[in-house]
Amino acid sequence: MSAPIILPQWGMGMNDGEVIKWLKAVGDPIAKGDQLVEIESSKVNAEVEATADGTLGRIDVEEGRVVDVGTVLGYVLEAGDSEGDLPDVAPVVGSASTPAPVVAAKPAAPAAAAPKGGKQIVTPRARRLAKEMGVDLTGIVGTGPSGRVTEDDVKAANAAPAAGAASSSGAASSSGAAPLPESVVPVKEVVKLSGLRGTIARRMTESAAIPSVTLSTTADVTDAVAFQRELVGEWRQHKIRPQYQDLVIAAVAKALKEMPIANAHLVGDEVRILDEVNVGIAMAIPEGLLVPVIKNADQKSLLEIAQEVRDLAKKAKANSLSIDEMTNSTFSITNLSSYNINTFDPLLNPPEIGILGVGTVEEQPAVVDGEVAVRSIANLNLAFDHRAWDGAPAAEFVRSIAKLLSDPSWMKA
Repeated sequence: MSAPIILPQWGMGMNDGEVIKWLKAVGDPIAKGDQLVEIESSKVNAEVEATADGTLGRIDVEEGRVVDVGTVLGYVLEAGDSEGDLPDVAPVVGSASTPAPVVAAKPAAPAAAAPKGGKQIVTPRARRLAKEMGVDLTGIVGTGPSGRVTEDDVKAANAAPAAGAASSSGAASSSGAAPLPESVVPVKEVVKLSGLRGTIARRMTESAAIPSVTLSTTADVTDAVAFQRELVGEWRQHKIRPQYQDLVIAAVAKALKEMPIANAHLVGDEVRILDEVNVGIAMAIPEGLLVPVIKNADQKSLLEIAQEVRDLAKKAKANSLSIDEMTNSTFSITNLSSYNINTFDPLLNPPEIGILGVGTVEEQPAVVDGEVAVRSIANLNLAFDHRAWDGAPAAEFVRSIAKLLSDPSWMKA
């Protein structure tokens, strides 16, 4: 029987995806696990893999279309199957790669009815294009699936008011975009915001629109640093060297378990308290920033956390992280301690409502039991979504992390 190629949901909040490129042609031999088609969504750029051996029998959704999660993109013919065994082609509603006819908008054209549910839905590429062109998305009628606003819709909206001026100025590009001011500085290199870099740019734009607040505090981690040194000998047999970040991840996981309000997603008008503690760890690679996820971190030992972090880091550098290893985080950590940064404002990773920014650990004089002593002082920065929780509980949460790091005896149990 034929095996359908279905657009999966990679993480909570993913509703649709755009077919960027088919990596196989009809008739090509397919092995289970082969990458078949590249998909771009607001969450990730990834490839859909084959679920069966065979040959690529049919492509139902061509490149350039945006379709809903669960849409059948095509079929793999398994051994003994023929084209006659394929089901009839289901109609796919979406933004075709061939541009729809562009009709100049009238100056006072009324806005069409909003899509089902009353909420305007804009594809990631259309939103990026609108930002580049300076097009106001308000009132644009979407022609994509379920009324989604597509790139063609943005281009049509941009072309209408520019049509009269384009002939006289001659400065508008063929795409209808307003000309950028010419720079007098010689350009050494142009880096397109595409692929991973483009996804990061879009995610950062989304995050910047969130009403977030950052709370900064310090923690005396002298005992934690000493404990880290103790572990060097204990972990030698495992061929792994303990790092301060390992302790931070364990402390965050424990704090999330003890204070569930921080372990949540904001989806629409709902704060969803989550049943798993999955900690995302920001990792820098040459191409940009990845956030692999330690699943059920609260249930793992300190050594298990450290081993998983090292494994994920290796995969990140080799660009071999799986979709499962990069999705469904419930809270994130970004660590700039190695760059000698004390305080900073981490950007949230929506739909998460909190992220911890880890700053440097410095030796500072402090009063302990009435005497001045040199202590190891850590800097911690919690950014939180003020729509989901308030300053007092957020302050309580970051202080709980500080206390767990100040007294690491619980890690030794």
